[in-house]
Amino acid sequence: MKKLLFLLLVSLLPLMAMAQSDFSERTGKGFIERYSDPDVIHWLGGDTSFSWQSGYIMFAMEYLWKQTGNQLYFNYIKRFVDQHVDEDGNVIGFRASDLDNFVSGYAILFMYEQTGDQRYAKAIEKIRRGFDDYPRFDNGMFYHAKSIPQTWVDGVFMGQIFMARYAKTMKHPEDFSEVVRQITGSAALCDNGNGLLHHAWDPNGKSSNIWSEGMGWVAVLLADVFDYLPMDYPGADKVMDILIRMCRGLKSCQDQNTGMWCQVVDCPTAPGNWNETSGTGMFIYLLQTAINRGFIPKEEYQPIVDQAYKGILKKVVINSDGFINLTDCSSIGVMHSYEEYISQPREISTFAAYGSFILGTGIVELVQSR
Repeated sequence: MKKLLFLLLVSLLPLMAMAQSDFSERTGKGFIERYSDPDVIHWLGGDTSFSWQSGYIMFAMEYLWKQTGNQLYFNYIKRFVDQHVDEDGNVIGFRASDLDNFVSGYAILFMYEQTGDQRYAKAIEKIRRGFDDYPRFDNGMFYHAKSIPQTWVDGVFMGQIFMARYAKTMKHPEDFSEVVRQITGSAALCDNGNGLLHHAWDPNGKSSNIWSEGMGWVAVLLADVFDYLPMDYPGADKVMDILIRMCRGLKSCQDQNTGMWCQVVDCPTAPGNWNETSGTGMFIYLLQTAINRGFIPKEEYQPIVDQAYKGILKKVVINSDGFINLTDCSSIGVMHSYEEYISQPREISTFAAYGSFILGTGIVELVQSR
């Protein structure tokens, strides 16, 4: 028995050591070491790294740079941006064929803010023009893609996190109206009545279920949108209501045993459902941000965040070289039933999960360090 206990303690030593350090920074640094060329970050089989995966990783790296000042993260973002913006301000790899392709423009906005380089400004305007003839439904909601006549909640993040930053940085406040339209419209169409959002909508109605990572994208957008959208802008109060309702909904369906949220968010005790890592990181990021900004009461929600943080750390598996892997991740399209969502492969270390883990652990660890 003593030998067994000794072996167990030895196996836990790497995780115990990390518990006293910074998971978000360790993850960010390890990611850059493994993927030193950001051009490799793309959907398997894709032909461009100007994609939602790379855009979201740069989103997370910007967060780390802002919190630490470590030039490593800034240089990584710049390397990515300079791979895709040529000397004439053309955007290499950008196609306005679906909303997923817009989010990488967020990193170009960041680089323009930091440098004032006019080639970045030209690139940003070219991406913005991609919305001008982008297809919509009669209610004003964007298609997820020109070939997909559905509104996906994940697509709301992909397009509107760019648009919100664009409206502020490039001094086009009229574009905040689009941000408000897409957020409030998707909530009205996809809300389950408890502040949680079904994965998609089309004129036939809502999709069948509430997918963790899908709604998680909206959670990240809501966490950061008020960095750009003025509180007194028409409709901003409705966006705030959506944020608060989502926080309440998340509180109501947190897995009480693990602190995480499940692949199908609103069914934590349903047979076959499982704790999903990427969505949980996103929800932690929203809840802790909302607490920090006084949008929701700390005494009510901080215990929820703390439990979720402990839960997500249990999804960490550390390689012998110290690289962090994340288990139980999911990246999928719209499914048609509960059974389809829960039967999707439990992937390991998706790019989305790395971004979400960095954001979720990072914002909690920042609070813990104060």
